[in-house]
Amino acid sequence: ATEPPTTREVNLIMDTFASLALATEPPTTDLLNRKPYGRTKPLISRTMLKNIVGHSFFQLTIMLVILFYGKPLFDLEEWSYDQKGPSTHGTLMFNTFVFMQIFNEINSRKVHGERNVFSGIFNNYIFVAVVIGTMFVQVLIIQYGGFAFSSKGLDWKLWLVSVGIGFAELIWGQVIASIPKSIIPTGFRFGSQPVSADEANQARLLWMRSLKRVQHQIRVANAFKQAGHERHRRLSLLAEDPRFRATLNKSSEKLSTKV
Repeated sequence: ATEPPTTREVNLIMDTFASLALATEPPTTDLLNRKPYGRTKPLISRTMLKNIVGHSFFQLTIMLVILFYGKPLFDLEEWSYDQKGPSTHGTLMFNTFVFMQIFNEINSRKVHGERNVFSGIFNNYIFVAVVIGTMFVQVLIIQYGGFAFSSKGLDWKLWLVSVGIGFAELIWGQVIASIPKSIIPTGFRFGSQPVSADEANQARLLWMRSLKRVQHQIRVANAFKQAGHERHRRLSLLAEDPRFRATLNKSSEKLSTKV
């Protein structure tokens, strides 16, 4: 077992930066084609549960493999519980975990089973800046963090391992997208609650009141519109009447004479 670096920067990457990057994602026209969610829909759907369980399984498997088989696989130095200070083994675990989160942020841009997770990525400059900035800060923490971040500089081979495993999150995301959500029973959805008869009647009553109010507003708007059209028609008829034109010309002459 090894002691990985402090979890403060992990929380910063997973929570603060990831939330900022994903919350600033601009809406797309595909949202107009998606049906709205009802009030009885579960908070955690089967698609969400599939993504959560799938990516958790992948990341947990990778971390356990590095933890128990990292030394023979990557030719790491011997580590003991008596050792003080950062170790390469723990730093590799930390670095791999962070890069899996970074690449999984790209997967999280599409949560309804879309294949192209890079679609419109450059429309959100904040997301791109956060991802690049996170990678840059991660390099500084690993190579120069030292005792402050309990990290030890990695060579290019271990960096390639960390980034490669993180990139595999994109491939694993495509695998999860290929799994139909129907394999998860409906009962595994969380956050849904049935609607009582009183709540249904009250919602129906509110709906009818709102509908009548909208219908009344439409009738008022149509009445104003019809009155405007009628006024415009009468003015057009008066303008074509020769007597009205003669009266208008006489009035104009009188005004010009007074002036």
